[in-house]
Amino acid sequence: MTLQLFWRFLLVGLLAFGGGQAALPLVERIAVAQTGWISHRTFADAFAFGYATPGPVLITATFIGYQVGGIPGALAATLGVFLGPVLLAAFAAQQVQRFAQNRWLRAFSRGAAPMVVGLLGVTLITLAQHTLTGWTYLAMAGVAAGLGLATKVNPLLLLSVAALLGVFLGR
Repeated sequence: MTLQLFWRFLLVGLLAFGGGQAALPLVERIAVAQTGWISHRTFADAFAFGYATPGPVLITATFIGYQVGGIPGALAATLGVFLGPVLLAAFAAQQVQRFAQNRWLRAFSRGAAPMVVGLLGVTLITLAQHTLTGWTYLAMAGVAAGLGLATKVNPLLLLSVAALLGVFLGR
């Protein structure tokens, strides 16, 4: 299982163009739909937990790895998800000046960005279906979205208040 976690999250890390947010739909597909390692609800918990830690989205791999295989699973998933990007970043740093004005690369970016937004939308809908389980949670999401869009309130403050409300409401 540990080797499978490593290889699957290595694939996620290698395909996570645009950062962790772009990889979230792939992580969900692998961990929930393809392997059944965790449920939709546990994935939503992992996602929320990821935002409470540094390196929010891809740290979810550590959470999933731990759920599936304990400490060895967490280490395997974490190493897998970060190894590829670290190696690619080291190589890319050497090549960036050469390709910065390449028209094919700029065209790729223009096409990939809307696709990432669409995939994030699908993931948002899936997360909403499994986390907005009542009017109270729907209202919390609406208030957080409104404050996030209309003010410069620190997202960590919003997350902290929401976590406290979740603890209070969960009793």
